[in-house]
Amino acid sequence: MAVVTLGSGPHFDVTKYSASPKGSFDSNKKAFLDAWQAMCEFNGNATLIVPTGTFQVAPLTFAGPCKPGQHKLKFLGTLVAPSDWDKEHEAWIEFQELNDIVIEGGGVLDGQGANAWSQKKKNMPISIHFMKVNKGRITNLSIKDSKGFHIAIHQSDNVVIRAITITAPFDSPNTDGIHISGSSHVRITGLTISTGDDCVSIGPGSYNITVANVRCGPGHGISIGSLGKYQDEDNVAHIKVKNCTISGTTNGLRIKTWPGSTASEAFNITFENIKLDNVSRPIIIDQDYCPNNQCNPNEPSRVKLYDILFKHIQGTSNTQDAVTLKCSKLVPCKGVRLIDINLKPLFSSPVHSIDSICSNVLGLALGIQKPNPCLQH
Repeated sequence: MAVVTLGSGPHFDVTKYSASPKGSFDSNKKAFLDAWQAMCEFNGNATLIVPTGTFQVAPLTFAGPCKPGQHKLKFLGTLVAPSDWDKEHEAWIEFQELNDIVIEGGGVLDGQGANAWSQKKKNMPISIHFMKVNKGRITNLSIKDSKGFHIAIHQSDNVVIRAITITAPFDSPNTDGIHISGSSHVRITGLTISTGDDCVSIGPGSYNITVANVRCGPGHGISIGSLGKYQDEDNVAHIKVKNCTISGTTNGLRIKTWPGSTASEAFNITFENIKLDNVSRPIIIDQDYCPNNQCNPNEPSRVKLYDILFKHIQGTSNTQDAVTLKCSKLVPCKGVRLIDINLKPLFSSPVHSIDSICSNVLGLALGIQKPNPCLQH
């Protein structure tokens, strides 16, 4: 067994399994998976080490179940994905059916997405994918240029993502920083995200999600949704977005649902202590979300939105419509509260005044209100 035992448990170094900066994508893949299998079969805490250097590696699936213990992957070097689009793999690096997994190390994951972006295809590979992971942590890494989402958390619980830098060009399509769906008790904190899509997107079936101390931009802001695109989606609830800074994005704080959706709910959603700078549409509820005309806009959304709080939101808007609350005529938004909203036109933009636009929304406005609110009690 190619393993070094230290005080924190055995360390499985991928170079001891023939991984090399000079190795091919496939030979390094085999070495990584051999090291993983040896660690997975160890009963107790253990660490897989990727040392300094640049390793090109084909798509990997780190699958469980493993023997009891914490399994840690320490990426000290740079991992480089194939530049070609691989239709057979949903993710470049996937963690599947695992308990107590940690990914850390200060290294870089380079998704090499430029060729894929030019093809303008949907469902491009995710750089890091958690699928059915319980008690996972991703910390102290740089992830760049993913072909699709940089990190996706699906059907997982008790996940922490902390101290990560995520970067991709502002015009790279569908390169969300972090996407969450079907998961609960996820905490995202201390991240810097600049991509071509949502910094963070929270999809159907997400419960007890906290996003805190995130620097977002450029990109599309922080979003709940989109919701209602597919049949029989699960509800979204108990979402907190707080102490974040959003700069140079095409949206700020957004909830988006599709017209003609089946019935579902999103509730107990809080956006609090947010600073926005040079943002288009800083506060937006859009229940007519229909990119590329992929829906029937004449059918109202059936996603019921209620108990939504925007509190202590300040900054500058480069669009006249600074607050847009456009809800469903079938199931109007209820319990929307605006508390201390202090938005101004961006000084250097052609916008000289800002407005609020409301439709089918009931709620309450308290404290500072700039622009003037349009909520109905």
